[in-house]
Amino acid sequence: MNMKRQTLMMALLFAVSAGIKAQSVTYNHDESVQNQVTIQETGAGSFTPDLYYDAFHKSYRNWAPEQNKLSFRTLTVAAMKLQEPYAEKIDSNLTKRMRVEAENLLDREVDAAWLVEKGKVNNALSTFREHVESITLNGGSYKTYEDWKETYDMVVFGIQCIQDGYMPNSEREQQYMQAYKDVRAKDVTLVKLLSLLKSSHHHYWSSHTLQRKENVVRNSGLNSLTRWKEAAVQAMQRK
Repeated sequence: MNMKRQTLMMALLFAVSAGIKAQSVTYNHDESVQNQVTIQETGAGSFTPDLYYDAFHKSYRNWAPEQNKLSFRTLTVAAMKLQEPYAEKIDSNLTKRMRVEAENLLDREVDAAWLVEKGKVNNALSTFREHVESITLNGGSYKTYEDWKETYDMVVFGIQCIQDGYMPNSEREQQYMQAYKDVRAKDVTLVKLLSLLKSSHHHYWSSHTLQRKENVVRNSGLNSLTRWKEAAVQAMQRK
């Protein structure tokens, strides 16, 4: 038991001493390295030992003081100073534009124009759709129905584009009113077409009915004449 305690204590002491060594800092001053870093940063000072740099890094020793980081930083700051008026002007313009766009966003994201005009537009679309659906019922061809159905779909798509468009409510209202006028104009044209179809349809069936009646009368007359002839022949045979 004592042996285990001694082993544990030794392990703890070793771990503590290792941690202390790991956290210790060794400082070794090297003047030549400090001079080189100083020249790189500010251009001040001299390379040491001079004989070493003269023999192996003569070109670097000659241009390093002139092309130090401080000179580049100074030139960069000066150039940035020249750009400050332009940057401030751009910032001012963008700030003004941001305010204008914020107002536009409030006006364009909420479709207030549709809330006002939707009843009128939807009623016109509903009436137009009813008339389109009655084309074939009034004797129109399926091709005519398809053409007018496509016209109706285009109007509906146009209204959806107005709703999804990024535009002010004043312009939306104008576009909704134009769409309403277009629907009404197309519906007037369609109503005239339906009237012609009804007239032609009625005329067709009236003519068809009259023709059937004439055929019935004609057939009845022929049948009667045949019966009369047969009766006359039978009477002559009996004599």
